[in-house]
Amino acid sequence: MASIGYWVAHEQHSMYELLKFVVEAEKCGFTTTMTSDHFHPWWHDNAYGNFTWIWIAAAAERTKRMQFVTGVTAPVYRYHPAIIAQAFASLDVLYPGRIGLGLGSGEAMNESPLGFDWPRPMARLTRTKESIQIIKQLWNQRESDDGGFVNFNGEYFLIRNAKLYTLPSSHIPIYMAATGQQATKVAARYSDGLISYLGPVEAGKVLSVFDSRAEKDGRDLNSLEKIAEYKVSFSEDYEEAFRSATFWRATLIKNVFDSDISDPRKLQRKAEKEVPDEKLKQAIQITTSIEDCIKSIEDYFKAGFTRVHIHSTSPDEIKFIQMFSKKVMPHFNVQTGSGKMAASA
Repeated sequence: MASIGYWVAHEQHSMYELLKFVVEAEKCGFTTTMTSDHFHPWWHDNAYGNFTWIWIAAAAERTKRMQFVTGVTAPVYRYHPAIIAQAFASLDVLYPGRIGLGLGSGEAMNESPLGFDWPRPMARLTRTKESIQIIKQLWNQRESDDGGFVNFNGEYFLIRNAKLYTLPSSHIPIYMAATGQQATKVAARYSDGLISYLGPVEAGKVLSVFDSRAEKDGRDLNSLEKIAEYKVSFSEDYEEAFRSATFWRATLIKNVFDSDISDPRKLQRKAEKEVPDEKLKQAIQITTSIEDCIKSIEDYFKAGFTRVHIHSTSPDEIKFIQMFSKKVMPHFNVQTGSGKMAASA
């Protein structure tokens, strides 16, 4: 069933603000939150660099049923896949059926500051694929013939007799962010669903590749999620809504996800020079009417997405959540979350 989720941006708001937002989102009917997982933010001025995993635990403790998914964690350098497996297994023990893991090949701004060279795209994709395999083996060690001890000898990762002594209490879904054809095929083969930051029109080819590869692998398409991020900035004052959206200008730099720029100051200066206001307005819906969200969300579902996460960059986020729940949610005969995480628990 199609569903609508909430989005939390750790780059733009403090941890305390985000806790207030997610508590209000649950009160207003959301049951799933996707949360960014970065070391550096996309912007320098007035930005934050919260550690997402710690925040998830605090947010899950303050909510009753909200499910949390990272969007996305990059198992490239700074996060070893075995540590990811351990961390999310522990989160699932504390909050059973409420934890999901989104993975992707990451950005230089999250890896290079820690002293790592930024590899070519195919190397990052191979690392991501190997990481998914390692994480699944560690989580599913009950099926192992070797007492749960895992060995893995890949192109990039080596695991020697590793065992999680605290296992997940339920099935933790793994979703994968992908835009290119090869990454999309990996997501279709190894993950529980696709995460896309593309708009409905641009995403058509990616969704088609995902479905085709999954079918070839004999997978049940009805069991796989296709998750979209929908960016919107709402205020009755258009200029206020636009100013709040400019925080994300650097995400629209050409080929930014493959860029080796890791300094948010450089990203900001480059974006201010190269990304015009018109391009920002095309990528983020800037509106003075909350009802404008209805058609935009409908377009995502018509394109084939099963879940749309609402990434609001509105100047008054609490007001956005409350108005969205009253004026947009009732229009959709959908769940305000993903029943699949809990159902698979």
